[in-house]
Order: sequence, then C-alpha cells, then structure tokens
Amino acid sequence: MGNGHSQEKSKEAELWSHWNPDEKEQLEKFYEKGQATSTLPAYYEKDLLAGIAATLVPSEKNLAKYLTTAHTILKTKESGPMYHVFQRCVKDQQLSLQDFVTLVVKSAIPLWFEDGSSYSWASSSEQDHTSLVHYFIHYAQEEANKQKESMAWLAADDDSKQQSKEEEQQQASKWQEKAALSPSQISEAEFTHWIQHTPGVRGLFQLAVERVLLGKPTNLHARRLDHLASPQIQQHNKETCKLLGKDKFSNLMTPYDYYMLSLSLPGNALSWSDYEQTQRKVTQDVQHDMVFSSKRDGSSWQNFVSKMVGQGATLVVIQAKDGSVFGGYADEHWEYCNTHWYGNSSNFLFRIKDSYGRWGASSGSNDHYQYLCWGKKSLPNGFGMGGQFEYAGLWIDSDFIHGHSRAGPLCTTYSSPQLSTNDTFVIDQVEVWLVRPLVKDDDQDQAGGGGGVLSHAEDMEFMEMAGRKMYSKDLGPEPNTDDDDSDKD
Repeated sequence: MGNGHSQEKSKEAELWSHWNPDEKEQLEKFYEKGQATSTLPAYYEKDLLAGIAATLVPSEKNLAKYLTTAHTILKTKESGPMYHVFQRCVKDQQLSLQDFVTLVVKSAIPLWFEDGSSYSWASSSEQDHTSLVHYFIHYAQEEANKQKESMAWLAADDDSKQQSKEEEQQQASKWQEKAALSPSQISEAEFTHWIQHTPGVRGLFQLAVERVLLGKPTNLHARRLDHLASPQIQQHNKETCKLLGKDKFSNLMTPYDYYMLSLSLPGNALSWSDYEQTQRKVTQDVQHDMVFSSKRDGSSWQNFVSKMVGQGATLVVIQAKDGSVFGGYADEHWEYCNTHWYGNSSNFLFRIKDSYGRWGASSGSNDHYQYLCWGKKSLPNGFGMGGQFEYAGLWIDSDFIHGHSRAGPLCTTYSSPQLSTNDTFVIDQVEVWLVRPLVKDDDQDQAGGGGGVLSHAEDMEFMEMAGRKMYSKDLGPEPNTDDDDSDKD
C-alpha cells in the first residue's frame, strides 16, 4: 500500500516537472476549482469551456490523468485529447463536428487576433466565421480530390475520368453529411485522420485550452511562429481609421480571413527573433502594414505600383464588382522595369469571400510566379501572378479596372486556381499589405540595386505621375536614348 502510494507521488512529481512554477500554480488552481484560472473574454464559448472542464477534471478526479492530458494538449500537441473533448461535447450537448469546430473557431480566433495584432476584437465580433469553419471541415477532402485531379491525365478515357469525378463528389457529399450530423457519429480514426490533414484547427484548440488552464501567455515571437498569436499589425493613422472605421484593420479582410492566410506565410513574415531584428537593424518585430488602399489612396495604377514596388513581401487583396475577394502573396519584392517573370515557389494565390481557397506552386515546369510591367510598347502592361499572358492565374490590367483569372484548371504555376466567379472581373477595391520589408543596406537606393529609380527616365516620369517629385533627377545619369523595349531579351 505504501509502495503504491509512493509510486503515485513519484509519477505526479515527474508530470509536474514539465511545467514552470507559474504554469504549475495555474494548473493547480484549475484542478482544484474546475474552472478557468482567469476571467475569460465574453466571446469565449461556454459550451467549449464546459467540454474542456468535464474532460480534464471529471467528477472522479485523477491528478495524474489531468496532468497527462494537459501535457499532451499543450506540450506534445497530440490529437487524442482533442477527440476526447469533442466526444464530451457530443455526449453532453449533442453536437456535430461542424458545431464543435464552430465553438473552437469562435473562441480561439479572437484570442489569436487580440494577443498578437494590437487591435481590439470588439469591432470584429460580428464578422462571419462560417467560411473558416467550412474550410476546416472540408480541407482534407478537397486536398485529396486535388491530388486525384492532378493524376487524372493518366486515366484511360473520358468515361474513367467522369467516373472518378463522380466518386469524388459522392465522397465529399458523404463527409459533409457526416460532419453536419448531430449528435456526431464520427469515429476516433476518422477524427484523427481529419485533424492530421487539416492545418490550423489543432493549434486553435490548443490556444483555447491554454487560455482556460494557464491564462494569458507570453513569448509572442514563438507563438507567432506557431500560429498561436497574430502577426503584429501596424496601427492606422487617423485618416485611415476614419475611412475604415474605429479599430478596423482592413476593409477587405476579417481576422478569420487573416488567420487562414497566415497559415501559408513563411516564418520571417510572421515574426522576427532578436537576432533577425539585429540583422535588419530594427528594434521591433515585423509589422504588417497596409501600404496601399484604393479606398484611401484612390483607384490609380500609378499609386498602386508606386506604393508596392521595391518594398518587400506583399499580400495583394482584390475585391471585384461581383463581390468576390481574392489575391496573391508575393514572397519577393516587386521590381522596377523587370520585363520577365520572376519570384519563387513560396508565392500563392487565394480566395477569401464566401468560400476559402489557397493555391500554392504546382509541380509543373512553369515558374511564372510574378510579373509587373508598365510603359512598354511591345510587352503586356499589367500585374500578373502565374500562367501565361492573357491566361494568367491572376492578372490586373494597367487601366486598374479590368482583370482576369483564366489559368485554371491547367495552370502550371499554381495548382488550378479558381479565384473569382467569372474568368474576367472588374475591380472594386484593392489593398496591398507589406508583410516583410525588404532588407536594405545603408547605401542602397530605393530600387534595391541596379541603379535605382533615378537611373530610368521612364520610371522618373512614372513616379512623378504618382505624385512623387524627383528633385534629384537633374543629378542623375545621362538619359538612355534606346527604344523603350530594348532591355528585353
């Protein structure tokens, strides 16, 4: 008897060793009281809280089991405990999987946004969460279908292709019905497969549990890299706040949209370590900054380009007249007078209105990631991402009114993008977000090398059209008398 009690104490001591003193104190409080250690925000869903509390501290208390479960959720990040909380919610509240994901999203996204962005959730509380819930529920199934579609060319004939497509639609329909069934009948194996193939959900669940057990966390850098806190978003000036509304960070994106997009951003566009800040000669973390808004800066191609080129990694977000919202992430900075396609495979296209979609680099041989050209007589003038001229994954004409997305389903740059309702669109609004400023040497000019904007007469004219007076142009090099297109290969 004494030996058994000693072994139990030894096991508990080993389990406590995983936590620092502050965490241990918070965990002890929750275990003793069975409720959150600090006041939870009003938006935190009470049904989710009840499911977490009943799973971790049931009526028959077991400290070792409690500590083990907390450790697997918050430290090792396994999916088993998430299923147990889900099952408790199903048993007590007759929930479907869709209902459960809704509880997690509505509780955790505000925590994610408030903890990292520096913006208040209050003004965002009425934003629609349904697109993100749908994205999470169907992501694994849709990705599996994309994989099958990419191999469809191997099918022997059109009948086989059609049969395969019908089977995919049937599987998607069955999963949709099962996810919406209340009370849920989803097995642990099905749940585990779904969660392992769906990015973001497990992290949000971890965040929701963490706030209940440990209170508000610290160490923002690590948390931003783990998608547990939003990237820092630069506060808008008074003029922009007046146009967008108090505490509103974007006119085209909600925090739910921003979370989905952040899952695909590289680490150095989410947060900078102390070492990275030293290398970049800055004293603060990376800030996402809305450098262009057509609502604020006007619907002008000149303004659009002048605010974007030579800046760094960008998110370009477009709202079309039909209401669809979509865009692209460019990992490399947009260049002056580069008449070739460039960029890298970190680029992606996305859709964020009504239904989410994200299309990364495909396995094809086409490397047409980004293109920007103006003032050329024999080359297409406009903004492009993916595909070919006239058949781009995303294209904006230099009139800054018209555009198209015609590359799907055969685009060899991005995997079958389906951005807008139609293959052509008319622009309503555009935002450009600088998410990682370009590293520039102290003596580097605005263009990041190659002579800079003052080396090109056409660029000086362009910048002056955009309202930027080039006071130093008379000190620049001799004008280039070559034809406008002489720099193309």
